[in-house]
Amino acid sequence: MKKEKLKMQNDEGRYSLKGSSLWGVLLFGILLLIDMLTKIVADAYFDPSDEPIKLIPGYLELRLSYNRGVAFSMASDWDAPAKIALIAATCVLFIVFAVYYFKMDKRRSWVRVALVFIVAGGIGNLIDRIYYQMWNPEAAGGVRDMVYLKFYFDFLDFGVCNFADFFIVGGAITLIVAMLFFDTGAIFPLTKKYKALSKEAEEAEERKKAAKIKAAKERALAKKAEAESSQNKE
Repeated sequence: MKKEKLKMQNDEGRYSLKGSSLWGVLLFGILLLIDMLTKIVADAYFDPSDEPIKLIPGYLELRLSYNRGVAFSMASDWDAPAKIALIAATCVLFIVFAVYYFKMDKRRSWVRVALVFIVAGGIGNLIDRIYYQMWNPEAAGGVRDMVYLKFYFDFLDFGVCNFADFFIVGGAITLIVAMLFFDTGAIFPLTKKYKALSKEAEEAEERKKAAKIKAAKERALAKKAEAESSQNKE
C-alpha cells in the first residue's frame, strides 16, 4: 500500500507544474527579467555623478554605480587573463548548478528554489560582466548597481548592489535554512515530510554502504577462489 501511494505521488509530480522542472525555468526567467529591467531603468535615468535618492538617508538610497569586479568590488584590479578565467569558472559553476537542479529529487523544493535564485542572480551579473567587457581596462561601464543598502549595524553595510545580488543572497540563505531544517538529510528536520525524507536518505545511505561491503566481500572471495584454483593447478 505504501509503495502504491509513493508511486501515485511520483506520477502526480511528473505531470504537474509543481513536480516538474518547468516552474523553476519560469521562475528563473522572471527573476532574470526583473534584474535586467531594473538595470536598464537605472542606466537610463541615473548617472553616477547624480545625487542619490535617499529613501532612508544613510541606510537605503538609489544611486547608479558601475562595478568592474565581483561582490564588494573585489577583483576590480585583476589583470585581463585573471578576469577572463573568473568569468569562465563562473559559467562552469552555473552549468553544474543547472545540471544538479534538473537531476535533483523534485521533493527537495527548498534547495531547488535556492539554486534558481542563485543561478538567476549570477547570470544577471554575468551578462553585465561580458557585455561591458570586465576584462578590458579601456571599456566603460560594468555590473550596474543601483541600491545602496545598510542595516542598523556598521558591519552590515552592503554598499551599492542590485537585484541580482539580492537574489544570490536570498538563495544562499534559503539553501542554509534548507540544509538545517527542510531538506533530505537536514540536520534538524521539521515537519513529517522532511523527517521522512531524512530517514529515507539515511536508509539509502545504509543500503549503499551494505552494497559496497557485499561487493568487497564478493571480490575478496573471487580472488581467494582464483588463488586456490591456481595452487591446485600447480
